[in-house]
Amino acid sequence: MTLEAERQRFEAAVEPLVPDLLRYFVRRVDPRADAEDCVSETTLALWRHRGRLPVASEDKRMWAFGIARNVLSNHVRKRARRARIDESLVREQREPVSDEAFLALEALGTLSAGDQELLRLVLWDGFGIAEAGALAGVRPAAARKRYERARARLRAAFAELEPGSERETTLR
Repeated sequence: MTLEAERQRFEAAVEPLVPDLLRYFVRRVDPRADAEDCVSETTLALWRHRGRLPVASEDKRMWAFGIARNVLSNHVRKRARRARIDESLVREQREPVSDEAFLALEALGTLSAGDQELLRLVLWDGFGIAEAGALAGVRPAAARKRYERARARLRAAFAELEPGSERETTLR
């Protein structure tokens, strides 16, 4: 049997079941978009196992709903797992950001986007300067020079923002 003939046979067998499958999931799954996703997953599973497609129409329906039940079980487990993760994230207490870290982020924000990215790649992501330059589309020698200048600008911006600096005292 050709793939096209197999597809047509599958569609003829499964298409009439789709509304019933959707009703099955709508009654059991919230929100409705999840029910539609479950129908899609069921249809995909039916396609993967199309070689075992029963001949009798009632057997096809039972087979499809057996697979739908498995998809529903997987969906319920995923939702429960997601809820537990969400709950643990809500309970997780984040440490407050220190004033120094806050100032460092503020200082970083004063730099150009290119300088910020180069510094982040090196300092946060652990790339070497040449590697970070390659990621940013800059030759290694230019990356080293840009990195030195960006660090100097970052230090200067940090010094300006730091409490007790000349700029802050002149603003008061």
